[in-house]
Amino acid sequence: MNCDNKIEKIARFSFDTFDSLQKTGKPKINEWTVLSCIIQEEDSHFKTVALGTGSKCIGKNKMSNKGDILNDSHAEVICRRAFLLYLYEQMENTLEDTNTIFVFDSNLMKYNLKPNIKFHFFTTLMPCGDANIFPKNEENNFNVGDLILDKERELNSSGKRPLDGGALMNIKRQKCINGDIFRTGAKCLDCDEIQDVREAGVGYHVTGVVRTKPGRGDPTLSVSCSDKLAKWCHLGLQGALISILLKEPIYLSSFNVTCNTPYSEESLQRAFFDRLKHVGMIFPYKKSHLIFKQATQSVFSFQKNEQKEVCPSSIIWFKSEKLNQKHVEVAVGGRKQGITKKNQNFPSSRLQVCKLELFKRFLALYGNFSDKFSKLTYRQCKEEAVTYQKNWNILKKELRVWPKKERNLLEFSLND
Repeated sequence: MNCDNKIEKIARFSFDTFDSLQKTGKPKINEWTVLSCIIQEEDSHFKTVALGTGSKCIGKNKMSNKGDILNDSHAEVICRRAFLLYLYEQMENTLEDTNTIFVFDSNLMKYNLKPNIKFHFFTTLMPCGDANIFPKNEENNFNVGDLILDKERELNSSGKRPLDGGALMNIKRQKCINGDIFRTGAKCLDCDEIQDVREAGVGYHVTGVVRTKPGRGDPTLSVSCSDKLAKWCHLGLQGALISILLKEPIYLSSFNVTCNTPYSEESLQRAFFDRLKHVGMIFPYKKSHLIFKQATQSVFSFQKNEQKEVCPSSIIWFKSEKLNQKHVEVAVGGRKQGITKKNQNFPSSRLQVCKLELFKRFLALYGNFSDKFSKLTYRQCKEEAVTYQKNWNILKKELRVWPKKERNLLEFSLND
């Protein structure tokens, strides 16, 4: 199957899955949202295995030290966390000898993804942050890659030092000098010496830097989707905990965007890979090789529209053999929709994809082999993923800055 046919199939599966779900949590007629899906390919057969919608995140003052609140409800993040639920169920089923995507190695006590399994990411909007910075008119041969930050460049005076807009110019950009770029609401980190210049047109943003998600009021510590996707492209989708159970990381094969929305393959390449091109990964981690594509046919019925309101809720869904497949979990403000203040500290208020619930899934699965982690905190368990953490530190060094969460936010356990 050629790439053009494949992207249309991926888009169609994504929209069909969304349409098949119950209405709860979906946008109203005067609202828009972002949809993200992970599509599994097995021997040229496709199916949606994880889905998320949303464009909200909570401020740092609402973060919980119990791991019971979801900080980031952007569609890409919701989808990836739903994918973790799919992986956990598949690993659990593997122990029961059912047909799954994994093979279990009883000697190493680790799972390995079957070689004929691939995963494709689909979304209805370019990821917030670095990938969303590109020219509004791509016909002018503007080379988006030339915006990438030159870290050897001398900066201005002390303090927070915006880059000299002139330093970003080169001969390949002259045709766009009087034009404009798509801007991101994601903000450079306060601790970063490099800040947006905010000049008119192409001089508004710097590129290649880590950003926190857009929002008003209480600032968030959640980094942009571009930054998270860059991390997943190098460390895998599975995260630290599941990496303890896997022989190798799980990488995406392609990243796909719907039609009728601004798109730039060059900015995706820059945001996910080029700014980390000097990074050397420790085996079995590597730089994945993604195919970038934009669909040309299928249109999302709740596409972003400035004339409409943003949908306040998020949908969480994953393919399960144990759950009603029309059922979705709906999130508002990091908890289940409909939860009152009186009930917000009860387990029934927690989303399946919050840190605490995912931690419970990990400990339950690992408990089939050992009780090694049963009394450890969430942070301590993540640190047991030694090779994962070594590679993560390599990435953070190259990125220069990354928001650091207070240690107490990760010190929860199931014994609390």
